[in-house]
Amino acid sequence: MIIVTGSTGTIGSEVVKQFVDGHHKVRALVRDRAKAAWPSKAVEVVVGDLSKPETLGAAFDGVDKAFILSNGPELAKLEANAFDAAKKAGVKHIVKLSGRHIDADFMAGTGLVRWHGESERRLRTLGIAWTILRPGFFASNVLMFGVKERGALFLPAGDGKDTPTDPRDIAAVAVKALTTPGHEGKIYELTGPEFLSYAEMMQKMAAAIGKPLKYVDVPEATAREGMLATGLPPAQADSLMSYFAGVKAGKIYPPTPTVADVLGRPARTFDEWLRDNAAALK
Repeated sequence: MIIVTGSTGTIGSEVVKQFVDGHHKVRALVRDRAKAAWPSKAVEVVVGDLSKPETLGAAFDGVDKAFILSNGPELAKLEANAFDAAKKAGVKHIVKLSGRHIDADFMAGTGLVRWHGESERRLRTLGIAWTILRPGFFASNVLMFGVKERGALFLPAGDGKDTPTDPRDIAAVAVKALTTPGHEGKIYELTGPEFLSYAEMMQKMAAAIGKPLKYVDVPEATAREGMLATGLPPAQADSLMSYFAGVKAGKIYPPTPTVADVLGRPARTFDEWLRDNAAALK
């Protein structure tokens, strides 16, 4: 039995889907059962809240392996609760979703670095086999920052290039790590296979859906104000500002071959992500 936290989010839901497709026993942890859209025969749904440790004992009971992810300023605390519940339940292997560039100079001192750094350190000293995934910028993230509402991507990243990473590849590596041996004690840096600027991403998306889209390089203060207006916590917005400043300065790490090395096939390109999601994007 493998438990998945964050099971209704971008990566967690895809991990659950791929476990089901592979006929693995999977348990999805949700705070609200109404948000669980999987067939009851394929997925065991359990209600629990990472912020409430008292709800996790039953959720982790009988679990052999775990995929753990959280988000936001409470990330380290929430994941610590999950780690503790996993250890008490006798879980044998944990895969944690972290973030790329947490060791980059341009991200030093940011909330994301502190949160993921603390959580990674705790996991490595837990006494349970672990694997850490550090994915790059999700390809699906281009749908944020104004694209759906105003037909443009507003970011303070200039002409800098990033490595859009298909969420399905991130999930596939997680599934592989939890269902095959040899991934214990590994940190996997996951990216797409190419460098693209955000303007190039918008050009490709516009062509894929047949609608005009554009990238707008905005001042950092404007971008931050917009993020705060959506309810993003200040520390998270500041972390993103540091990240996009790194993009603008050309400091993003190059694409890695890790997806191909782990999965035995090339990482999906941004064009493939667009092609497979074109209907939904329209």
